[in-house]
Amino acid sequence: MPKTRSIRLFVLATLLAVPAAYASELKGDAAKGEDLFMTGACPTCHSVVKDDELKVGPNLFGVLGRKAGDTKSLMGPSENLKKYGVIWNAETLDEFLANPDAKVPGTAMIGVLADPQQRADMIAYLSTLK
Repeated sequence: MPKTRSIRLFVLATLLAVPAAYASELKGDAAKGEDLFMTGACPTCHSVVKDDELKVGPNLFGVLGRKAGDTKSLMGPSENLKKYGVIWNAETLDEFLANPDAKVPGTAMIGVLADPQQRADMIAYLSTLK
């Protein structure tokens, strides 16, 4: 591989890694995350009330620490999320919320949180749902 191509690939990899590293260092604000959740499109598909399975998307109560694709909903568990197979934590949620379709192709999740601070706030809110 030519030297310039190697350098370009290294620079590209570094630039792509910076947002993820930056996002993990952000402190989330649960109140801002709740406001973002409630005023956005999230409640259209997701419930945050324990045992509520009457939404098309999975219930997000207790989502942290749970395996992806294991929650009942009106649409049923997502086979693509099951195949993704992660345990939801701050890191996996951050990666997923940044671009759900890139992480789980074919996912029904259409919401994208491009802003790292908004993702940190959302994750802080979701972590309160126990």
